[in-house]
Amino acid sequence: MTALVSVCVGSIRATTVSHLIDSIRGQECPAWELIIVTQGQDSQLRRIVADASARDGRIRTLNLDKFGRSRALNAAVQHATSDIFAFTDDDCEAAPDWLSTILRTFERVPDAGIVAGDCVAPVPPKLAISMCPATRTVEATYRPSTTGFVGPPGFYWGGGNFAVRRSAMNRIGPFDEYLGAGSDFPGAEDVDFALRAEALDTVMVTTPRSVVFHSYGRRYGLRELLRYKRSSALGGGAVLAKLQLWDHRLGREWGRPRQAMAVITSAVRSPLRAILDEYTWRCRALGRRRYLDRFDLDRASLLSVPKRAPLSVTLELGRNGTAPGQT
Repeated sequence: MTALVSVCVGSIRATTVSHLIDSIRGQECPAWELIIVTQGQDSQLRRIVADASARDGRIRTLNLDKFGRSRALNAAVQHATSDIFAFTDDDCEAAPDWLSTILRTFERVPDAGIVAGDCVAPVPPKLAISMCPATRTVEATYRPSTTGFVGPPGFYWGGGNFAVRRSAMNRIGPFDEYLGAGSDFPGAEDVDFALRAEALDTVMVTTPRSVVFHSYGRRYGLRELLRYKRSSALGGGAVLAKLQLWDHRLGREWGRPRQAMAVITSAVRSPLRAILDEYTWRCRALGRRRYLDRFDLDRASLLSVPKRAPLSVTLELGRNGTAPGQT
């Protein structure tokens, strides 16, 4: 059976990846392939995905010694055979109609390059410090050039649940391997990818009918909360630096200093929230400084390059593509 969708996943979690695998095997649409890219030398993880591949020929696996979500997803895309790539994480479970919903949405909007949906967090426990990354989308079709490159009200999507046509991927280019979990700046690779897609006038559709559950993504305790805040903010700071080097309008908007009165008001209303906001702000500023110290922006590809490296990055993902332009 020819795969209609290539599900691309980077994995470091032996304790949860089997649940993701089971949810893909339970899809209403059977015409898929699942490409799992393990990272590091976790023998248990590699054994689990190898056993799954032996049981179901639609599952393929490869291993990278280096860590990094973006690096793993790029490797998965390189090995994918279908014309649609669907992305989620190894601590998630896909709803049974996830892939069929993606396919129907691409059929409904033939010029769409990206389709994205919800990533639903589990119910939080009582009396415990915890958080779980989640995404709630609106039903919307965004054609950037027709609205001045400003999305519809409430338009947003995240990296836990989205799909990209091969033709769009070839135009946008790979995920920036210096962004995302396991990288120099461990967050915001999805934001970066979305902004590069927008710059190319890529049609993007969001729909809450496409559902992935972040079943095992809840972080518990203050230490894990701060770790997540720091990772996300470092990535966000790097993206801010990229936007400023790019001279993108959001580089100016997101780079505005905080207003003193807003900080004071926040501290009065919720001192704990104000402390977390201050911590996040400082981490974002650190991420921005580190990026500007160590990296340049390749103007042709809008990807990061170390300052001592030549400014050239290959965008081709197995097919001919064109380099992103500027808005």
